[in-house]
Amino acid sequence: MDIPNVARMYDYYLGGTEATPVDQAAAEQVLAAVPQVRIAVRENRQFLDRVVTRLAEAGIRQFLDIGSGLPTRRNVHEIAPPGTRVVYVDYDPYVVERSQTLLAAVDGATCLLGDVREPVDILDRCGLDLSQPVGVLMLAVLNFVGDEDDPAGLLTSLRKRLAEGSCLAVSHGARETANPVEQIEAGYRRTSGQAVLRTRGELLDLLAGWQVQPPGVVYGAQWPDAAADPGTRLTFAVLCQIPVPG
Repeated sequence: MDIPNVARMYDYYLGGTEATPVDQAAAEQVLAAVPQVRIAVRENRQFLDRVVTRLAEAGIRQFLDIGSGLPTRRNVHEIAPPGTRVVYVDYDPYVVERSQTLLAAVDGATCLLGDVREPVDILDRCGLDLSQPVGVLMLAVLNFVGDEDDPAGLLTSLRKRLAEGSCLAVSHGARETANPVEQIEAGYRRTSGQAVLRTRGELLDLLAGWQVQPPGVVYGAQWPDAAADPGTRLTFAVLCQIPVPG
């Protein structure tokens, strides 16, 4: 555990207890450079709460959280109604093992080892009914996927395997003129994930083929109300759908 783990750093920002001293030191370095990160992480968790609630109200009863990190601090299985199936996916064996322990007594929820760069493999092993709509969550994960890994192609592969009516919720670090982009990216260079921030237009390019739902790409604190206070402006949030004909 000598390399700072981004999932445990995230838990630390949320006030959790999973981080090691190495993780805590790395997180504090990021916070020293960009104190708003802690608030942005909470904005991201609030987006998770709102979007899962919205999808559950629309009747979705299967969720696939890719790049889930640790399922602590009010997560999908605690927000979705009883009877919902929730599959968390992370590429870090430690995170998966710890998540399985945390979820041992939770009916209908599990965690699998998988990489966002291999979406077809994830779908093959997730155990969800892919003939029915699935709510896919990719929160603060695509900003750890570089252009060399073709994130747009990964999302296309995902879309082609999912049923009509399936949805994709994405949050992503925002590359904005006023944001401390270099400090954020530098803070993650020696961790288990390299951060890549993107502009609003670059994020929309990744979502080609998906039907972006109102209010489009907004700051995380604004979703689903584009008129709301934009908060830290450090993250974007968007909900997309595979259209149902007619």
